[in-house]
Amino acid sequence: MNLQDRAEVLARTELFREVDEGARCLLAQRVAERFVERGQLVFVQDEPGDRMYVLAEGVVKLYVSSSNGGVVELVRHHAPAVFGELAVLDGGPRSASAEAVERSVLLVVTRAELLRLLRSEEQVAEALLRSLGTMVRRTTRQVTDRAFLNLRGRVARQLLLLAERGDGSGGDGTTREVTQGELATMVGGARQTVNQELKSLELRGYIRAAGRAFQLLDPEQLRRLASQ
Repeated sequence: MNLQDRAEVLARTELFREVDEGARCLLAQRVAERFVERGQLVFVQDEPGDRMYVLAEGVVKLYVSSSNGGVVELVRHHAPAVFGELAVLDGGPRSASAEAVERSVLLVVTRAELLRLLRSEEQVAEALLRSLGTMVRRTTRQVTDRAFLNLRGRVARQLLLLAERGDGSGGDGTTREVTQGELATMVGGARQTVNQELKSLELRGYIRAAGRAFQLLDPEQLRRLASQ
């Protein structure tokens, strides 16, 4: 990517879109570029974090794992997106692992660069606060879903989320591509039981398989299941 391409990617993210153009171009000069192949780890849960990432191309998922091998996917980022900022801000260890779902291009922002921007660009601080608020709301929703929704409700909720696009709309009613195993880690269920719930939703006429994606035929019924 050339300097202009980097600056344009930064401008498309919520964190940097309102930064002064000159400051954004300076940041574009200072960031490093990193390529990660599908299945490659960007960082690992509990390791020190001294940099954050801007996803310029591709898809990256964040997940937590337990000592007994359990895995729960927290969020899946599609370009353009920012991730890994929490450990950079508080200097603590990574709270999750990050893995490329497909070949991805990352812009690497060091802690020193982020702190420099925070001191000189108040818009960055405001955007970071919004980002942290989004994290808290997402975590609260996931905890609430695990506590109060049955597996079918969690599957319905996740399908609705997978159909959303960057503007928060429902898009064309088709989810992004996802395997049943990946969906199971998103909702905290076994692959076999998640498969059973998907078949049940299909039989009811709520969804239809479309390759590795799903077409949402009755979003209102899915929302009803996700709110019970």
